Amino acid sequence: MKLALSGRVVEAPHEKTRALFDLPELAEAAARIGYGALEVRNSQLEVGATHARVFEIRQALDEHNLAACCLVADSATEGRFSPRFDEYLDLALRIGAERIRPSIGSIEQIPMVREAADKAASFGVDLVQFTHHGTPFNTVAGSLDMLRRVNRCNVGLVFEPANLYIEGQDYLESAVRALAPHIKHAEVQNMLLVGEDEGIPISAQGGYVQYQNLRVDDPRGVDIPGVVGCLKAIGYDGWLVMHSPNFDGLDPLAYAAQAHDYLRGLIDS
Repeated sequence: MKLALSGRVVEAPHEKTRALFDLPELAEAAARIGYGALEVRNSQLEVGATHARVFEIRQALDEHNLAACCLVADSATEGRFSPRFDEYLDLALRIGAERIRPSIGSIEQIPMVREAADKAASFGVDLVQFTHHGTPFNTVAGSLDMLRRVNRCNVGLVFEPANLYIEGQDYLESAVRALAPHIKHAEVQNMLLVGEDEGIPISAQGGYVQYQNLRVDDPRGVDIPGVVGCLKAIGYDGWLVMHSPNFDGLDPLAYAAQAHDYLRGLIDS
């Protein structure tokens, strides 16, 4: 597996559209730490960006020998397939991203997904959907059903175990094996389910639960070593993205470095 860093780690806490560090600065830090790619989010690059801005992003990636492993479409809006997909596809091609991460929120959106996938396929671009709470992809069975309905070979999954954990679902061996044929991308963050009034409320498990964000190396919450072990067991050799948010006064770049070393140790063990 190859390690990539999500731009989420340098976003303002609980703000998915505002970055505290510009992408060229993040790219320099990511390369110095040892990451091989960046996941580019709306807080770093949005549709409507000037040609100069897109060139600046591509130049920063190339200068530091970083891939754009994924471009996130409308990262602040889960459950709605982006009506601006064509513009995101254009951005992906211009920065060299081979994957776009939209959000597929319902069966009714499938015709739009198919049309977008067919356009992307002509350029060799995949669409990858998060296993995400509050969407039809919040369980293994739901994910498999939606992918069967979409029926496009360039539409697959981002396997992200924390959202399955929040939904009270299995996310280890049986889940990974069931989803293995469709996993095109993988990301990790850590969360801990807590009692009422002890954390952040989120819609899951048919109602609301509360959670706290944790560092990826915290042994509580999601079993990150187990997740990496399961991905290794199915022969997954794609990108593993450090997707943790910026929280609790962390130094984002110092945390990115510590998370890199922790995850690299799991991959290499």
